[in-house]
Amino acid sequence: MSIVIFNGDLKGQPHLTPIQKALEQEFASLNMKTHSYVLNQIEIKSCTGCFRCWDTTPGICSGVKGDTGEEIKKAVVNCDLLVFLTPITFGGYSSELKKIIERLLGILHPGVQIINGETHHLKRYERYPSLLAIGFSKNSDKEEEQLFETLVYRHSLNFYPPIYKTFIVQKGEEITQERIKKMILKMELKK
Repeated sequence: MSIVIFNGDLKGQPHLTPIQKALEQEFASLNMKTHSYVLNQIEIKSCTGCFRCWDTTPGICSGVKGDTGEEIKKAVVNCDLLVFLTPITFGGYSSELKKIIERLLGILHPGVQIINGETHHLKRYERYPSLLAIGFSKNSDKEEEQLFETLVYRHSLNFYPPIYKTFIVQKGEEITQERIKKMILKMELKK
């Protein structure tokens, strides 16, 4: 099983590093291969919105050159579990995580379908990874946390994960290996 972890910490604010390390340790104990990206330490340019990844070079970003975006996208398409670690920012993702999520647009097809009365993009690929999102809340703001949970749910509708779960960690809350283990068990991953 292959895991990709996106650590969306902002520069100078390494709140998520202990969670990342605990996840890596737990996945290693389960003999799962993990590749972590600390997004603020690698060059990822913003999506330009040209949509060439949809219609000109299907699945491949040709509008942005010279960064690690395509390498990361390949890792995501080929992994079994994608992990989002992010400080919760006004109910959303950090700017670091948002950049790479926007660059993943090419993993979807430009066509749409109606599901439960809503428009959703078609799948480009046969399979997609499960999604585990862990938000770090500095403010213990229930409305902000609810917005975050809704955002992850809405993204899950277009990312097509077989399983998705959202967890929130409060500032000052101890991150134990046991808690990380429980999060992973709830994902019902199969080796």
